[in-house]
Amino acid sequence: MGSDKHSPGTGVPWSSHCPMIRPALLAVLLMFCRFLAAQFALQPAQPTATGADGEPLPLAWMGGLNAPQWMATDLDGDGLQDLYLFDRAGDAQIALRGDGSGNYRPAPELTAGFPTDLHAWVILRDYDGDGIDDLFTYAASSDGLRIYRGFRSGEGWLTFGPVPDYAGLRYPFGNGTVPIFITSIDYPAIDDLDGDGDLDILTFSVAGGYVEYFRNQSVERGFGRDTLLFTLEDECWGGFFESGLTSALDLAAAPGECARSQRPGLPVEPRHSGSTVLTLDYDGDGLKDIMLGDISFEYLVLGRNTGSREEAYISRQDPTWNSDGTVAEIPFFPGAYHLDIDQDGVKDLVASPSQTLNAEDVNVGWYYRNRGTDAAPEFAFRDSQLLVRQSLDFGSGSRPAIFDYDADGRPDIVVGNTENYSPDGRINSRLRLIRNVTPPGGPAAFVLADDDYLRLSRFQSTTSAFTATFGDLDGDGDQDAIVGERSGQLIYLENTAGAGRPATFDEPVFSYMGLDAGQMAVPDIADLDRDGLPDLVVGGYDGRIRFYRNVGTPTAPRYDPDTGAPGNALQLGGINTNRPGFSTGYPSPVVITYPDRFLLVTGNRAGTLEAYSFTDYTQPFTELEDTVAAVDVGSFSVPAVGNLDGDGLLDFVLGNERGGLSYYRSDLPAGEPTTGTAFPGAADFPLSAFPNPATTFVRLGGLPGSRVQHIRVISGVGQVVREFTVPGLREYSADLSGLPAGIYLLQVEATAGTAAVRIVLR
Repeated sequence: MGSDKHSPGTGVPWSSHCPMIRPALLAVLLMFCRFLAAQFALQPAQPTATGADGEPLPLAWMGGLNAPQWMATDLDGDGLQDLYLFDRAGDAQIALRGDGSGNYRPAPELTAGFPTDLHAWVILRDYDGDGIDDLFTYAASSDGLRIYRGFRSGEGWLTFGPVPDYAGLRYPFGNGTVPIFITSIDYPAIDDLDGDGDLDILTFSVAGGYVEYFRNQSVERGFGRDTLLFTLEDECWGGFFESGLTSALDLAAAPGECARSQRPGLPVEPRHSGSTVLTLDYDGDGLKDIMLGDISFEYLVLGRNTGSREEAYISRQDPTWNSDGTVAEIPFFPGAYHLDIDQDGVKDLVASPSQTLNAEDVNVGWYYRNRGTDAAPEFAFRDSQLLVRQSLDFGSGSRPAIFDYDADGRPDIVVGNTENYSPDGRINSRLRLIRNVTPPGGPAAFVLADDDYLRLSRFQSTTSAFTATFGDLDGDGDQDAIVGERSGQLIYLENTAGAGRPATFDEPVFSYMGLDAGQMAVPDIADLDRDGLPDLVVGGYDGRIRFYRNVGTPTAPRYDPDTGAPGNALQLGGINTNRPGFSTGYPSPVVITYPDRFLLVTGNRAGTLEAYSFTDYTQPFTELEDTVAAVDVGSFSVPAVGNLDGDGLLDFVLGNERGGLSYYRSDLPAGEPTTGTAFPGAADFPLSAFPNPATTFVRLGGLPGSRVQHIRVISGVGQVVREFTVPGLREYSADLSGLPAGIYLLQVEATAGTAAVRIVLR
């Protein structure tokens, strides 16, 4: 919820005129003044998190997976294979840094050099032979593909140019040329099918059913691999036909024929689109076999090629792969990917869903480890939740909020979700509680504590898509709950615990005061008219943010459901989060209250964050940024904001369509927790840092002068990047030269206790 923010450690409201203050606070205040006129910074972070069973979650803040496409590539130029995942749910890009032993860590910064407008599908292949992967992706302008040539940045990161090197690919047809057709629904194969060293293409035809073979003739014509010249070599590669009526393929009677055709060698009737294609040499005979997924079925089909490089012939099949082991069963539209997951030098198989509507959203990584070799593979099932088990992933539509449920001074995280796929049709929507267990003076840490917080799953047969916010509505000193839901109405739960006690909630009150945001209500509590009564700010699916002024008393709130009533607003601040082509913007507002103005940050359908500054809620707001810090979580972004690690700056937890969470540190000042209790990470001594932001050196003041004093510089991903031992000193100038720009935690451990301060390095 929004709350009044005070200067760190003082409890005194900030003056809007920047009075004389301690040097330790000057840098923070300067940052505050700067963001009011411009932008604020967000730095991705990876705090420690564990599951309810105590198992560590190294990928906790990965953001979730729903329909991932899996690729292994060297993202950072260190010679080790990393993972790049492109998720069709929101066209999200996910980078995971590999350590060479099959372990991965989120590295969202490694997608910085990728195109930002990728859609539907991505394939990384080195087409020009320079040892750097290039990027193939869907081109909406031609219903085909566009290609970006890869190169290395100065840091060695995989990077692509701002415009494609090939905006489309064409092939000779009649007296001219036509585009190679690849729909946004399908997933093609890009591979060297004829063994000549360049990359060819397999994709389903415009009518569907048959696979077309586009042969790359660059090498044959003497142009080299850095040129792409395609011809339509075969209209029914392998001879088979995918009917869409069963998962099994219709096979041709002999090489050179097309199944179901009345005329040998020619295709037949059209069918629907929606197929995925993978080529691999499954049996080590030097020929490319094929593995297909269809939008109508839950099984992968393996087709065995017994023809030749010149004339492929699929003569055998396994219509429910892996029928001799654990069948990959993905309802519906599976896709298969061939890559080395465990980094043992041989390629494994992973299968995932390729659709996002009413689709499986937890068992989305069917991992088959290759116990053999690439020439003689032996795929053995290992897990249906590859990477998901190592993360915080709640199905689809994660919707976080900040709330100190146990009144220990450490703000916790409450996460709702829109749904969690179930074969029996249940929606599986609920709230989860993630407890904040950050140690005093230490880096942030969390544990999944409750899988059905407030027990709202009892009501999911009639309502779902829960989004919570918390604030003291009845003036008794504790935090009550307002929960938005799918129909657009609100649910009220009174906290009867009293001030300073762990929350205890009464039974929910549905259709609270008749308030209705249309659909998919996302509420926040903030006193926008500064009359001491908490008002309601509610996002709705139509792109508008509604405002309901509290016209009750401190102990009995009252809201008029009529947005036209005096003091209310149908479209707060004139904000509309709809993007071109969409009438549903899905705003998810959070209000941050400062002494002289407000900051409103909202997510949206596009997956970005928008920021607005205002002093008078009845007037149009000033837009600070329509894409805060270039953050893009894919789609349906939902921010939650709070001082989670007690360093005096706000942290952001973002939900998204994929059901996971992302964690960011900001340079926005926070202040005292909303409960009024001291954060246990509050310093045992008054540590200060100046200047802040810094460039090379930062001066630490307020050191206790203990005989034992250690300073650690901790990066945004929790790594100790520099250490200093400074016994007996009261001040110390720390050399941070050579460190990348970003947000760092400076932690001091001394005989007198611990303290920490966050600084921005530019």
